[in-house]
Amino acid sequence: MKKPVYLLFASLIVATGLFAQKTPITATVNVQRVLAEYGAFQTAVEKVRGSVAPVEEEVKRMQASVQNIVAEGQKAQELAANPAASEEARAEAQNTVIELQKQLQEEQVKINQFRQQAQQLAQKGQQEDMAPLQQKALEAVKTVAIDKGIDVVLPLNGVVYADDSLEITDAVIAVLNAAE
Repeated sequence: MKKPVYLLFASLIVATGLFAQKTPITATVNVQRVLAEYGAFQTAVEKVRGSVAPVEEEVKRMQASVQNIVAEGQKAQELAANPAASEEARAEAQNTVIELQKQLQEEQVKINQFRQQAQQLAQKGQQEDMAPLQQKALEAVKTVAIDKGIDVVLPLNGVVYADDSLEITDAVIAVLNAAE
């Protein structure tokens, strides 16, 4: 007789605990839009782009040079294979092809070095300029969530469906831009 009473009592306690739990309040935030409309973040993005732009321009110039080398190489290759050309002209054309291949390899090495440099500049800018602002954006999300009594905030692009009333993006943008 004691066992069923204890079992009933334990079930009642568990059921009461389940009903007493608070239903979490959830919201969504459009992270891309927050960062796109966050003035300081966009300034940082432009600063990083500005530091990388000269290197990217040099890479483009070098790629044009590579295209010229390839075009010259094709002409020399055609001359070297032309049976109507003199033996001396074909030999000279073959030497030109070999020289142009060396130039091409050197240019490709330089291009790779410049690309690595651009990548390093972008990573440095990401770490120094943009990462602290991304952290500030997360803090703004937290501030808005606390102010509105929200327990969980999900990124909008990671949610299959959410009612528009759950979105707090505008409030987060307002908090971020007000702090500038």
